[in-house]
This record gives sequence, structure tokens and C-alpha cells, in this order.
Amino acid sequence: MKHRALGSLRLLALSGVLVTACSDSLTQADVLSPAAPVDITTISADAAINDAARISFAPTSADSVRAQYTSADGTDQGVTPWFPAGRGQITALGLLAATTYAILLETRYAGNTVNGAATNFSTPPLPQALATVSLALISGTPPSSGYTLASLAAPNHHGYLLAFDSVGRIRWYRDFGQIDVQEAKQQTNGDFTVFVGNSIGDNAAAGAFVELTPQGDSVRAISAIGSPYTDGHELQVQSDANGRRIADFLFGYDIRTVDESAYGGGAADQVAGHQILRIGTTGAVDTVMQGWNYWTHTDKIDPPTSDPSIDHPNSIDFDLDGGLIVSFRNLGAIIKLDMATHAVVWQLGGARNQFTFVNDPMNGFGGQHSVRVLPNGHLLVFDNGVTHTPQTSRAVEYALDLSAKTATMVWQYMPSPALFNEFTGSVQRLSNGNTVVAWTNAGLFDEVAPDGTLVNRMQLDNAPGSPNMSAYRAIRINNLYSYAQP
Repeated sequence: MKHRALGSLRLLALSGVLVTACSDSLTQADVLSPAAPVDITTISADAAINDAARISFAPTSADSVRAQYTSADGTDQGVTPWFPAGRGQITALGLLAATTYAILLETRYAGNTVNGAATNFSTPPLPQALATVSLALISGTPPSSGYTLASLAAPNHHGYLLAFDSVGRIRWYRDFGQIDVQEAKQQTNGDFTVFVGNSIGDNAAAGAFVELTPQGDSVRAISAIGSPYTDGHELQVQSDANGRRIADFLFGYDIRTVDESAYGGGAADQVAGHQILRIGTTGAVDTVMQGWNYWTHTDKIDPPTSDPSIDHPNSIDFDLDGGLIVSFRNLGAIIKLDMATHAVVWQLGGARNQFTFVNDPMNGFGGQHSVRVLPNGHLLVFDNGVTHTPQTSRAVEYALDLSAKTATMVWQYMPSPALFNEFTGSVQRLSNGNTVVAWTNAGLFDEVAPDGTLVNRMQLDNAPGSPNMSAYRAIRINNLYSYAQP
């Protein structure tokens, strides 16, 4: 006699007769009958993100369900992730605008799947302001997969968060109305965050980061608690291994009347100074650094009249030991902060530089953005190059020797012909070893191989031949539904 368990049901083969012994409501007919297909009851365009389909169905006790979709011409097809079958609704993301799809539900029962009937659904067209916006391939081969995420101002002066596919078509977007948008990323919990507002880090203007689900629903707003203004340059959400939020790291700032006559300014100028904030899940604020207590205008690399901010921080990242790596554009400096003591552990670049640059023909960086810590501990920097002669921008990677206080350049990328990206811009190291470099002042995004070979160049256009130069950064993401290392 052989016994086989199926949930809490045991099937016993005795003398050729099937007998059941069970502790739940399942019957022999339930086990032996075919898996029942689940059909779509309604499909509608998503209220928050129109290039998606919100699919409703009768909740079922099946294990899970997902949607399969195929465009009418067969050129676009895909599947959603599996979702719990009892929820009665799922959203198919990443559909092309103004396209008719046949959509069906695939239902899974204990490893077996069955398809329901297909229903046709046509996505709405893009809004007129986005109808000609694209990410056009102008050199190389398209990225093999994934999406490019960027926030930008469209010709109608609305701020949008968009995801472009590997051939430059809009696959996901959210319209925030006639307001500026800035730093955006996909956090490790799969949600998107984007700064919405007119605050640029040195002006008396409101703004906050907004967290959105992939379905476009707003989850929360994140602002610089304890500081009058929220800086839109960076939000890092620190999470545990399960994606649960531990704390938000961002910049706040206040504006004070300062005598800048000794630095070429006025006797009563309005000057911004920044705070680095850690905000816990309860709202408790830890001011990791108060810039007014540390920096002065003697630390600036630019004259005070060019930017009414002492420091102008623009990126935060986590070092391998948990310390904070922070970039200050107006200081030409990258610092490491000890989270426990709030002490500056070291400074690379700027007036208080502690390192010797090795093998670097530029002997350092100037006005940098988007400093990232790589898995090997190296620093990857978008060097705007405002202090170089001639002014030119690049992506550059340094290996730090903290004992010898050396910063050795181990990699750089400078396009030919050279580009000068005076402000904004970003760098991102992909898991395949390539690097994405965003020349945002020109609307150009390069993917570069480790040997410096240009893999592809994409141009962000408002219309063919009309570059959009409003993006703050551009990053690759792997998936619209959940986070995965790009």
C-alpha cells in the first residue's frame, strides 16, 4: 500500500477502490475534476497610469493568477507576475499606448495551469504632450532588456515620471501636473519615489518626495522633517533584507541672511545651508550633519554669486560598512559620515581634501553629481568637470586606500567628442559590468562597456531632433512590478 499526501487529503488505494480520508471540505470530485479557468469580468484603463490595464475577475480559491497579453499585430506580448487569485483584480503594466491587446488570465492550481477566454482591450493614446517624446537610439545596439526611468518636463510644462523600454517607447508614465519633478528611482521594495515641487535646494519653495506603487497609487509623501525646506536631489530609503523600510535619508535646508561681501557677494545675501537627515519609521529625526556648523564659503569651489548655497549636496549612498557617502557639488567634495558619531571620517576633493589622486589626468573632480558605492568599495562618480581646463565632463571610478590616503583612478569614460554637462547628470554600474552615464544637459544617455566601448547611445527627444534637456538623472530598472538589481 502506498500513501500520497495532497494538502490535508490522503488518497488510499485499497483493493482497487479509491477511498478518501480528509480533514477539510475538499471532495473526491474536487481533486479529480479539471482545473477551472478564470475569465475576465472587466478591463479598464488605470486611473493613475493610463498605459496599464486594470483587470477584474471573480475571486477564486486557485493558487494564483496572472495575465497574458498579445497585441493585435502580434509584435508585443508578455505576462504579468503571478498574483493571489483571491484578490479579484490585477494590473498589467508596461502596455503600449493606443494599442489593442488580447488579454487572458492564466490560473494555477497545485502546479497545473489553465487559460481563460481572451478579452480585447485597447489602451488610450498618450497625452499630446508625450505623443512625440521618445528615447531614440542614435548609436550602437539597443539595451537587451529592462527600462530607462527618468523624470522630465514635457512641452506642456507638466512634470512626468516615465519608463522607456529598450527601444525607447514609453511603457509607464505618471503625470504630476504643472509642477517640477526631479530625482526619481525604484526603491528596493519595488515602489517608485520622485521629488515633486519647485524646490531646487537653495530657494524658498515647497516640495516633497512621493512614493508610488508600480500601479501608480500614492503611498506617502516624504519631506525634510525639522528643516524648513526639502531638497529634491536625493532620497535613499534604507530597507531590511525583506524590503521593509528602516529609515529615509534626504537633505533639508534653511535660508539665512549672510554677509558675503568678503567673497564677492552682498552684505545681506540670502544663503542656503543644508542638513543631512535620517527619518525613522516613527518620524523621529536624526540630523546626521548640520552644514552651517561645518562648511563656510571658504570651502566653495564656485563664487557665491553662481549658486546661493554654501554646499549644494546632491547624492547619498551607503558605504559597505554602513557609513554614509555624500556628495557636495558646491564644495567639489565627497565625504564619509559615521552614522553613530556623526563625525566626518574622511573628505575626498575640495578645500579640505585628505587624499592624493593617483593616475588621474584631471587630478580630481569638480561640481560632481551621483556618487555611487560599488560592490568592491570603489566610488563611481559623475564628474561634471566645472573646475577642469577646458571644462569637460566624464564618468570616473576611484579605489580608495584609507591608510595611504590615495584615490587611484581605475576607470574613466569621456565621450568623443567631449561633452560638458555643467549640472545634473548621473552614473550607474549595471550587474553586467557596463555603466550607464546620463549627459542630461544634452539629453544623451550612454551605456559603456568596461573597456570604454560605447555599447549604445540614446537621445531623449521632445520630438524627433528636439532633445529634452530637463531630466535630472536617468537610471535603468529591470522590472516594473518589483525591484531587481539592474
